Amino acid sequence: MPMQPCLLVRLVDGELARQALKNLDALNQNYTPLRIGDELALPIFEDSDLNEMGIDYRLESVDVEHAPPPIDPHSRLNAVIASMVDANEHLMQSVPKKWERLDDLILFPKDAFLGEEWTSIIEQHTHFFERVADALNAKRIGRQQPIAADTVRSAQVELLHGADGWVEVNDNGLVFGFDATKVMYSSGNVTERHRMGRMKADGEVVIDAYAGIGYYTMQLLVHANVKHVHACEINPHSIKALEWAAKRNGVDSKLTIHPQDNLITLRDLEGTADRVLLGYLPSSEMTWERAIQALKPKGGTLHIHMNVEEERIDDWCKDTLQQCLAYAKAYGHDWHINTFHLEKVKWYAPRIRHVVLDASFSSRSSAS
Repeated sequence: MPMQPCLLVRLVDGELARQALKNLDALNQNYTPLRIGDELALPIFEDSDLNEMGIDYRLESVDVEHAPPPIDPHSRLNAVIASMVDANEHLMQSVPKKWERLDDLILFPKDAFLGEEWTSIIEQHTHFFERVADALNAKRIGRQQPIAADTVRSAQVELLHGADGWVEVNDNGLVFGFDATKVMYSSGNVTERHRMGRMKADGEVVIDAYAGIGYYTMQLLVHANVKHVHACEINPHSIKALEWAAKRNGVDSKLTIHPQDNLITLRDLEGTADRVLLGYLPSSEMTWERAIQALKPKGGTLHIHMNVEEERIDDWCKDTLQQCLAYAKAYGHDWHINTFHLEKVKWYAPRIRHVVLDASFSSRSSAS
């Protein structure tokens, strides 16, 4: 054990002394405090100013052990990076404080480790991201990029360490597999995914108009025990993930994937669905009319996703329900609103909510 300068106090004063040393930036947490009889030896930095301690103490060099590596991932990340940037305060302040973990892949925010100073450090330490991965018990490191402005909303993750972006994620008893560098995965929609699994939809035929990798499709097939899902998806990478998840979760026989524009699919499936999911943001309005057309003549349920200003939510619900009834009337359906429910999923931006309107319609003749 190395000899280190320590402050020795009575055991009963140990916690008070530890806090006082922390406040004075004098506590050396690289070493572990040691009990010596009825005293506690607290490692300190040399030349520490202890004038404001206010506690009886004495100073002595003591054999103390190195502190174990921190368990907290933020501390581990800061420690490994500090060793590579010589504790450069400016750079340490820009070390990411949050990230997303998908399997053994860590995704940092889009502005992480950017700039001339970071570039110089990364070039100097060729194993920079490998050490970052080790600190976070991961094997791969990526950096988020804005979702592409294309028709399939492609993910644009930059892989910084690792061979590929394929990950497998467990959620609510299901397994999803996808390439995180090519497909968007929204961890924030977990409550809505699980809510779909609790739907009373046994034996129903469902259309998922924006299926993606199967966020909602898998929940309905496995947990809600629907009869069949028609999944609309045009991103080939999402389709690959959807097919993989269906086989892995044992429901591929109850899934039909339609790899084309969902407006075409909804038209082709006219009058077949008990339930249609419209999970697209910021607005799914372009598919409302075709979704109404796809419901069975007796009616059915729509799950309409939308980003709405908080103060407009009530008016938006009323307007949306009336618009759906108007579409139904145009197709010769004498429907009324059976039930409706608004689910507030999460804040999308300041004052903007991601909401889901569950609207169930039924024929007046069948109701009578």
